Amino acid sequence: MRLRTLAMAGASILAVVAIPAKANAAPGGRPLGACTLEAIQPALAANVHIESIDLKPTAGAQSSYCRVSGYVDEGSHIGFVLGLPSKWNSKFLFLGVGGFAGTPGAVDDGVARGYATASTDTGHKGDGSRDIAWALNNRPAVVNHYQRAVPLAVATAKIIIAAYYGTKPSYSYFDGCSGGGRQALVEAEDYPEEFDGIIAGAPAWDYTKLFMTFVENSNYVLAHPASWIPPESFDAIDAEVLRQCDKSDGVQDGMIADPRQCRPNLKKLLCRPGASADGCLTGDQIAALEYFSRQRSAAEVRAGWASYPLSGSDSNAFGYGLPRWIFSTKPLVRDASGRVSFAVDAEPGQFALGTRFLRYIVRNDPDFDYRTFSIARDAEQLERQMSPMTNADRTDVGAFVRRGGKLMIWHGWSDWAIPAEMSIDLYGRIQRDTKNHGSKPLSEAVRLFMVPGVQHCQYGSGLTEFDRIGALERWVERGEAPDQMVAAQVERGAVRRTRPICAFPKVARYRGTGDVNDAANFDCANPTKSQSGGT
Repeated sequence: MRLRTLAMAGASILAVVAIPAKANAAPGGRPLGACTLEAIQPALAANVHIESIDLKPTAGAQSSYCRVSGYVDEGSHIGFVLGLPSKWNSKFLFLGVGGFAGTPGAVDDGVARGYATASTDTGHKGDGSRDIAWALNNRPAVVNHYQRAVPLAVATAKIIIAAYYGTKPSYSYFDGCSGGGRQALVEAEDYPEEFDGIIAGAPAWDYTKLFMTFVENSNYVLAHPASWIPPESFDAIDAEVLRQCDKSDGVQDGMIADPRQCRPNLKKLLCRPGASADGCLTGDQIAALEYFSRQRSAAEVRAGWASYPLSGSDSNAFGYGLPRWIFSTKPLVRDASGRVSFAVDAEPGQFALGTRFLRYIVRNDPDFDYRTFSIARDAEQLERQMSPMTNADRTDVGAFVRRGGKLMIWHGWSDWAIPAEMSIDLYGRIQRDTKNHGSKPLSEAVRLFMVPGVQHCQYGSGLTEFDRIGALERWVERGEAPDQMVAAQVERGAVRRTRPICAFPKVARYRGTGDVNDAANFDCANPTKSQSGGT
């Protein structure tokens, strides 16, 4: 069982000047104190260090904001940044961060909405989401990254907010995606009193199984070099998937509402004898696509595998498609000994993240041969070693729900980083494991939204634009549980279509009349019976 972060960290972060909830509050959300170190430092514990504090100009309704940067010294330096708007809406927003972190999330958008907005680097400095060299022989930093950094940064930010405005936030919200989605779930599971509303986007909740699958998928490509598919082939792949599956949701519109409803017959893409490879695939390439997208058995799911249903939005052109995440955007490289590798400057995301996790965190050996790893042989030991620290799989959120908390989970159907079905699995586990959630149905506090055409964390060609924070606010503050959110598909800066995204398991269903690009002509309805395959 994982220890509570603040207990692990001792009382250091709690040794602060007590500030009553409504003492000397500034009217209209204006700052009570000055944007100076002298105004804030007395409220902080000795292990909290402010590195910079100054007023920054900003656009929109905010004339300026006070930007505070610093760190909590707790085994490693847990960096944080906090933006305090000149016109505060009396609310707090914390932003989760993905990958192996190393830099905080950008707070400007939250500040522009009036939130006191904070984020953390998760306990180390890093160069991009794939940088993990910091973890080698650095156990305190690893523990901070997975467990302590977010709760300690949250506690510090709330203390500074109270010192600056003279009052605590009226509502506190968390928004994170990917690794930030995992952080969101940890807050709901282990720190139910910290936030009123939590958004977990594409959460990497079963972290160990996910990263083991990353390594296995990469090893498949390297062991079957003839299966490599060049990125330019995916236009034809996407077109064929759409040809077979677009109508599975009742309307032909270039988008598949639920990819599970159609299993495309990929053999339609097989090159005929003597035909050019342009626009068609070899048997090995089709076998690879089927391998990655096929429905996994119950035993495989328990072992850690997940399926990635083809969605017609799998091209790298949209940001995070199959080439960038699994196959690589450049041809495989073969050395003099015949060993096949990914091009160093085009390592696919699953390979980069999975092998670095094995080498720097699991094995603590940067030279560990990832090709020797096998889920069948090594999964049980790795789970025992790592899951208590890395996973957000304590799926009883009863304490969070009983105090009025609302949890919104969302996931893009075209996500090749984290399988969309992992969030469906997570949602089912929360429903199963949360027994003591009060008198109301659990659906009044926990909802899942599956988003067509969206790749990892709002990249993609689909319904990438929707106001999840606004929907969460109305849910928490007015009790308006979101049955749907209107989302927009944007191309070249212009809205191409709007469509409702529906609380799972419902999907948007066309009414049969009116513009198919207008959300007003759709209802949220239960999905049709799954088809066995495409045509």
